[in-house]
Amino acid sequence: MRRESNALEQGKIRVLIANPTRIWRDMLYDTIREEPDIEVVGDVSDEEAIVSVTERTNPDCLIVPLDDPGAKPRCTEILAKRPHVRIVAIGEGADVVAIYWRSEEGNVRCTYTAASREAILRALHFSTS
Repeated sequence: MRRESNALEQGKIRVLIANPTRIWRDMLYDTIREEPDIEVVGDVSDEEAIVSVTERTNPDCLIVPLDDPGAKPRCTEILAKRPHVRIVAIGEGADVVAIYWRSEEGNVRCTYTAASREAILRALHFSTS
């Protein structure tokens, strides 16, 4: 874990970055660190720890790699336990951004967009209401 939030800051989007590659996590951290309304509550490289770290840090958004074959079961588990979490999945090569969320009916929904810095920030700000 890079760092933990010392306190919840009202109005901030709490983000957990999960990816086994340090360079990828650093790139995402650099993309969002200057945003005044986004707080990175930590990062995790161990794919097996994503669910437990999500439970401990209680993020609003979880950023994962889109092409991780083990991500879908973990994301489904996270959304079942924490339906408020939005999962932002970024494709290998940063070509696509997917946003997963749990609808009011309990279904997992998804939308895709072409990837860019702006698309990642829009995904983090995405409202499901």
